[in-house]
Amino acid sequence: MNLNEWWQSALELVRDNETSIEVALFVCAFAESIIVASVFVPSTPIFIAVGALEGAAEGPLIPLIVAGTVGAIFGDLASFAIGFYFRQRLPEIWPLRQHPKEYAQARAFVQRWGIMAILVSKLSGPMRPLVPMLVGASEMSRGKFVAASAVSSVIWAALVLAPAYYGFQAITH
Repeated sequence: MNLNEWWQSALELVRDNETSIEVALFVCAFAESIIVASVFVPSTPIFIAVGALEGAAEGPLIPLIVAGTVGAIFGDLASFAIGFYFRQRLPEIWPLRQHPKEYAQARAFVQRWGIMAILVSKLSGPMRPLVPMLVGASEMSRGKFVAASAVSSVIWAALVLAPAYYGFQAITH
């Protein structure tokens, strides 16, 4: 199989599996927002690859952004719930007890910046799963958190997917 045949097969695979790709993006975004799971799921490179392939295959972009956004929101909610449930014992729980300085810095960041911490952390890989958990342990209302998570998740999904989608689409056409 030559390179052109392989490429056409890859694009056909993307076109034939739109729903599976959206489910995979949801799962990646969800896992990326969970404190330990995020280490094992490189969602940003996966999102870039999917965005590029989807753009080259001339598939729809909006469902990908929706899948990534909803997965990130649900992951944030899970991390928020973990933080709320373990709020008294967070510094004692692995992996946080291994990094007391970083935990203290992240907690101070959340306390100082509140909703902005949620928005900023979504765009920075290492803080993405930690901040929602710390917010869950704080006094922030669930409503404010969900609103901030939704806004930051849409921005994150669009910023990661759209450039790859449109960039690769421009290259291949």
